[in-house]
Amino acid sequence: MKKLPLLSLALCVAAAWLYFTPYMAVNKLQTAAERGDAQALNEMVDFPALRTSIRTEIQSATGRGIQKDGGVFAAIGAAAAGFVVGPVVDAAVTPEGISLLMKGQSPGDDDRDADDESWRDGVKIARRWEAPDRFVVQYSDRKSGDDRLALVMRREGLEWRLSGIRFPAPAE
Repeated sequence: MKKLPLLSLALCVAAAWLYFTPYMAVNKLQTAAERGDAQALNEMVDFPALRTSIRTEIQSATGRGIQKDGGVFAAIGAAAAGFVVGPVVDAAVTPEGISLLMKGQSPGDDDRDADDESWRDGVKIARRWEAPDRFVVQYSDRKSGDDRLALVMRREGLEWRLSGIRFPAPAE
């Protein structure tokens, strides 16, 4: 009977630790990205899954553009984009690209200096659980409230790894 309070305390500590592990993983990932620590990033980023996620997001955006614009030239452009997407994604999914993503920027954003810390003033960061094995870090513009992108972390055992990205849906 005396072990019950100790067991309850241990369960509460374990539950709190499990709840906060993705928050700690995101902070660790941000620190590694800011330092350019390639080894830490390799451990915390599932690069094949991230590349697949980005390709899927780009192809979805291209598909939406075709449905909206229609026409033969749009279809030809989408087919050509399919050939270009792979190498571009491979070039963007690097430690430097991850560093930009952790700042809420897309690798193609040229409107900011990568070393400029003023980006933090204009970006609102929301972190939330979506499922027991999925945690999302949502970046949005502080002034307009428009979504910029979302990073998807997935649990692998007790570890969390960056495995996906979501770009905002275009305004209709």
